[in-house]
Amino acid sequence: MIYLICPGSRNEAGEVVAAALRRSCGAQAVQQVTAARWDALLAQSARANFVVIDPLDAWAPLVARTRQQAGAKLLVLGVLHPDIAASLGAVVGPVTDAMREAAQCLPAPSRGQTQSALGIRYVRPVGQTESPMAQRPFLRYDFTDEWNNLGWGAVRADASIWALAQHAVLQPDNVVAEVTQGGVAHGAYAGLWDGASSSLLWFNRAAGPVDSQEWLLVERFLSSHRNGQLVCQPVIREIPHGYDAAVTMRLDCDEDVESARSLYEAYQAMGVPFSLALHATVLADAAHHSLPREVASGGGAILSHTATHAPDWGGSYEAALIEGASSAASILAATGETVRYAVSPFHQTPSYARDGLADAGYAGCIGGIIRNDPDFLIARAGVPPGGGVGFIGHSQQCMLHGDCMLASGDPLAIFKQAFTMAMRGGAFFGYLDHPFSPRYQYGWDNEPQRVAAHRDYVAWIKGHEKVLFANENEAMDFLYWRARVEVMAAGTGYTVAAPAGSAPPWAVAVEYAGAIHRLEAQGLAL
Repeated sequence: MIYLICPGSRNEAGEVVAAALRRSCGAQAVQQVTAARWDALLAQSARANFVVIDPLDAWAPLVARTRQQAGAKLLVLGVLHPDIAASLGAVVGPVTDAMREAAQCLPAPSRGQTQSALGIRYVRPVGQTESPMAQRPFLRYDFTDEWNNLGWGAVRADASIWALAQHAVLQPDNVVAEVTQGGVAHGAYAGLWDGASSSLLWFNRAAGPVDSQEWLLVERFLSSHRNGQLVCQPVIREIPHGYDAAVTMRLDCDEDVESARSLYEAYQAMGVPFSLALHATVLADAAHHSLPREVASGGGAILSHTATHAPDWGGSYEAALIEGASSAASILAATGETVRYAVSPFHQTPSYARDGLADAGYAGCIGGIIRNDPDFLIARAGVPPGGGVGFIGHSQQCMLHGDCMLASGDPLAIFKQAFTMAMRGGAFFGYLDHPFSPRYQYGWDNEPQRVAAHRDYVAWIKGHEKVLFANENEAMDFLYWRARVEVMAAGTGYTVAAPAGSAPPWAVAVEYAGAIHRLEAQGLAL
């Protein structure tokens, strides 16, 4: 069991972190409790995982007792107040104006990238687990001030739950990751304290790394760190059992559908599933009906990309409900396909839109972007904070556009890094492009250039072993199934139950105590 405690002033962070833990460990495995309940659990000598956000100084005795609890693990996110910091040998202070300035960056130029001067550098693993990236800036863009094709969210310096919580200096042996500028360390971003009977992992951010593949460090800390000595919690892996990586792609058809035919034929020749997200207004012209039908009958997927491509799904729950329902009806009429999943316009996915889409009959939505709605930029697919019951989200922040191909060196370098990072982090990787239109070509010079880039990228991905390619419906169906896996404590171990109903074609993998298990229909006993 995972017990989460946070002050009332940090309820937003509590919701975000609880949702992230449930996406990784199952909805039944996480329980938000009060400080009084934390105290009672310690009195009962509960062998458990405790997650504490911005622990108050008054909670210093509870932190100390947890560290003395045999077999316990403690994940601390955010501010280390003075008494707690002192107990960990840390010296803390406020984030400076200079750090706030260095956390920003300019918009990216075409075929280039920008990044903040302030960054994060990992200097040691958490147990046996290295970070999926050795270093990263707080903020980076590949396209204007919208996209980070490497997938993570911004570490801000604005006192929000997404910000660096404080300036902190740890004892060298406890530092997992440093805050850096110009290669010079300016305090710590993450730390690890392994005691004789317990372990404490800390991230210098109230939301922790919920929006980055650094989340793998949390998963491995909970599931495997010092297994045999400390409590371990099963983690439901996002990549299906038996694979090292999983990939899905799509085209967002904002203005033209038929112009995607050349790229569709290229993917057919490569034997890679193809998906189209349809802007329903475009379907008023019957010229755009043929290709979606061919894609669906040829093993591809059709998704909704709204009715009118309205920013923020129209600005309200009522508008999102209408956008979702009318789009699905238009797609069904034009193609014969019933859509189950949506792709957010501009990748904007506010919480009211999730509720509207869920009520319109959608099972999930694809979005996630560094510019907006940070709670929907999630390292693991599943139920987002504020989502409809059972409604899942999947972040796919990698835009394979001509505007984002690098002008020097390997044009595909960033996209290769994005796949590698997702594979190392254990994420189901998604990337997208847009079909041409009379108005805009998304930075591509011509269609042959674009097709060649896609061919090169797919060939490079295929050069890796055990890679699963899935269309967007297959990917989302698997992730929807995964989100309903139940993990329950049973004596000194756990039972893992598969959802009822027809199973997806790939098995779910469960990580526990350093081993990977295949979840069968009859479930698992761990």
